[in-house]
Amino acid sequence: PMAMILAGASLLSHIESNDARLASRAIYESTLEAVYDGFATADLGGPTRTDEFTGEVIRRVRTKIEIWSSLT
Repeated sequence: PMAMILAGASLLSHIESNDARLASRAIYESTLEAVYDGFATADLGGPTRTDEFTGEVIRRVRTKIEIWSSLT
């Protein structure tokens, strides 16, 4: 799921909207942070199921957007 998630983030980055750019950044950062923290799927040598990985990325994205929204 990592490639598809990052592809979605890349598409969002091309929309001329601050919200879309922030969402893209949150998705990109959250995906890489999840892998760094050990949430790797089998294709990356980890034990995490695809639904668990996706859920972890979503949780991190929500947290980032919530925090960033409170700063503005």
